[in-house]
Amino acid sequence: MRLERHNKIATIVSSDFKQVLLLEHLGISLVVGEKTVQEVCDENHINPDLYLCFASLFHNQPLPQVPHFNENDVQTMVRYLQNSHRYYQTERIPKLQNYIQILSQQNQSQGSKLLENFVQNYINEITEHFEYENNVVFPYMLSLASHQAPDSAYSVIDYKEQHHNIDEALADIKGLLVKYLPINEDEKLRRKLLNCLFDLEHDLIIHSQIEDHLLIPLVEKFEANELNALPNNNVQIEDKKNANLSEREIAVLRLLLEGFSNKEVADKLHISTHTVISHRKNITQKIGIKSLAGLTIYALQNNLIQLTQP
Repeated sequence: MRLERHNKIATIVSSDFKQVLLLEHLGISLVVGEKTVQEVCDENHINPDLYLCFASLFHNQPLPQVPHFNENDVQTMVRYLQNSHRYYQTERIPKLQNYIQILSQQNQSQGSKLLENFVQNYINEITEHFEYENNVVFPYMLSLASHQAPDSAYSVIDYKEQHHNIDEALADIKGLLVKYLPINEDEKLRRKLLNCLFDLEHDLIIHSQIEDHLLIPLVEKFEANELNALPNNNVQIEDKKNANLSEREIAVLRLLLEGFSNKEVADKLHISTHTVISHRKNITQKIGIKSLAGLTIYALQNNLIQLTQP
């Protein structure tokens, strides 16, 4: 089924019940009557092209070619992701934990204990990931989309360094269940647990695709626009003295601009990652530039780095 603006929402949901989650994550009531995608999106102030991108992912279709998204679309994407976080943490994860608890009670074996550890480590990992997005990434993106100065020295490049597809670790857990773990012939429990894992995996794959292919590229454009808005003569060579960067701050800046992550910079300079982040915040406060692209221009104009021919 090709998804288009004139399609009725009820028809789309009837062909793929998982679309109900999409409506819920976007804050759209399921009572849609005979309304089309265009009509429902207009009522809820959502870009219909963005909605169709989401619907295509839920329908296991490739992302369509769409017009350029804007600041309002960033807000819609962040709202979707925040609501999906709440859904995972209040429904998906507790359901998974419940099955694991039943399994552990019925199977006092090394294999079930191993599975329990795998699942708990995974839950800890994705919980930490969600907290990082909610507390650091999303506020930065919303500030940038609103043309406001973010509260912290940050760039979407930082997010790309730390961002990873949180669905990948599920493969090991599923493999353990399918290939190796005996569950005292309780195949119904195995099926329920696997079904829970596959549903979670489906959701998280969509979660990652929205971030990787829609949200991050859009925010990168906003960062580039912020850089282009700077006058060409905004940073002069003598500004190096005015900025008064310390030798350690310059060392941190050079390594960051070479593409090293915060952790790699910390390792090279034998300092903590927290100290690197503090140095970076001080740098951006002193020279008034937050994005790595802008910092690169500053460093070139102040002879802190040089471009070499390949």
